[in-house]
Amino acid sequence: MVIKMRKIYVFVAVVSLLLVSGIFAVPKSTREVSGEAHISLPVVMYHQITKNISRAGPYCITLNQLESDLKYIREKGYETVDVEQLLAHVKSGAALPEKPIMLTFDDGYETVYSFLLPLLEKYDMCAVASVVGAYADMYTEINDHTLSYSYMTWDEIAELAAGDRIEIQNHSYDLHKTDSSGRSGAQKVSGESVQEYSAFLNSDIGSMQTLLEEKTGKRPTAFAYPFGSYSKESKQVLKAMGFEAAFICEERMNFIDTDDTEWLYRIGRYNRPHGMSSAEFFEKMGV
Repeated sequence: MVIKMRKIYVFVAVVSLLLVSGIFAVPKSTREVSGEAHISLPVVMYHQITKNISRAGPYCITLNQLESDLKYIREKGYETVDVEQLLAHVKSGAALPEKPIMLTFDDGYETVYSFLLPLLEKYDMCAVASVVGAYADMYTEINDHTLSYSYMTWDEIAELAAGDRIEIQNHSYDLHKTDSSGRSGAQKVSGESVQEYSAFLNSDIGSMQTLLEEKTGKRPTAFAYPFGSYSKESKQVLKAMGFEAAFICEERMNFIDTDDTEWLYRIGRYNRPHGMSSAEFFEKMGV
């Protein structure tokens, strides 16, 4: 019995030594084991921007906070990329920065045009703005430019699309709501067939694709799910419409895989709220 116990102690000691030395290390993730170095891609989700701190909240940060964020990521050596650059890398191996980061702005608030654009020009960065068609229609018609709540007009969206700072993507024509059936955003509702669901998404998101192409001359390649709501059938419907990527609202890091590209249809994003310093927020992301 004593001899057996000694053998066990020796075995445990040897295994412990191997683990510490890394010779017999337990893999932390399949990415590390595969030997493939997947580049991490942190993605930030912004919404509204304000100069009035009393208006700031979970989905609205101050202009000063935004500028602080841009300074922070620059100091950490990160470089901004848009969807076009990401897809070019995945599909054809086009070069990406050593430390890429993506800044996304949902809904199409007019502060993207008035506040964000000048900052991107100042810091030589780019961003992605996913717009809602119904909002653009409304604010083009009423011509209200009250920046505390206004959305971009079609002329402003077209101007941004023609430049190289802000890439315009699809956030639905009018799905940024919960309807009478209880549907949240682009979600499939109970009892709805796959065919009915596909027709519903094509009617709204497909019409927004056509509208954006008419207004900007460019057809979006990515869809941002309103509220981050989607269903298991969503991806195939988006693929059939020609989308090559989709943004959700799950707060997690993305890893760029050029072999298995299904991850492109569930790009996670960290929502940027008011009340956290740039360091606190980005350290939470691992940036």
